[in-house]
Amino acid sequence: MSDFPPNLSIRPLTIEDLDQCIELEKKGFPEDERASPEKLKYRLTVCPELCSGLFIREYIYKYNAINLPDVAESLEKEHEHADGKEDKSEHEEDSDDEDYPSKSSVTKEILVGHIIGTKIAGERITNESMELPSSDIPGSGHIESSRHIGIHSVVVDPKWQGKNLGALLLHDYIQKLSNQDLGDQIFIIVHEDLIPFYEKIGFNNLGESKCKFAGVAWYDMSIDLVAVDDL
Repeated sequence: MSDFPPNLSIRPLTIEDLDQCIELEKKGFPEDERASPEKLKYRLTVCPELCSGLFIREYIYKYNAINLPDVAESLEKEHEHADGKEDKSEHEEDSDDEDYPSKSSVTKEILVGHIIGTKIAGERITNESMELPSSDIPGSGHIESSRHIGIHSVVVDPKWQGKNLGALLLHDYIQKLSNQDLGDQIFIIVHEDLIPFYEKIGFNNLGESKCKFAGVAWYDMSIDLVAVDDL
């Protein structure tokens, strides 16, 4: 697919990704439905293993022949045009000596999708489970001892929506959490029009949620985490 993002990479998010997560939430959700910067910072700090990011990676131009062979030729031409005084013989000598980089050739990672989760106290997403930890709010914050994982955010950059990237990210997330034995079930609340999408992923519709986050109707959905043996 010619308009599919090149060189996708999925990895756990870290606090270093906070700014990109904040911007992605702004792009993907209305203001009253997005997580606050404080909540994102908290979740990326206490449970980054439950937070996953989908990135487009950019490389040092000369290593795109290894990482992105389909676009390497055009990038090479752009580089040579930008640096018309480059000594070709010197460049060829470097190429012979350095087939691979001595350090990471990744120059940039652009976040195009993420999943943000925490461990929650019960078997449903509640208004309390989405709050920052507080002694005055039972069930708030991340509950490390819980076997129930609550997803608080699934978002794909509008520029890249309609290309099954959300499904790709969710399948990867579910498989990794299953195989790492990080919990028994995942819970999420979704708008009614998204129920069919999550059912295709494997989630079960548990009916209308008691959670009234942002003052709108939500539906509870869940999926069991079952480890898959390596073939």
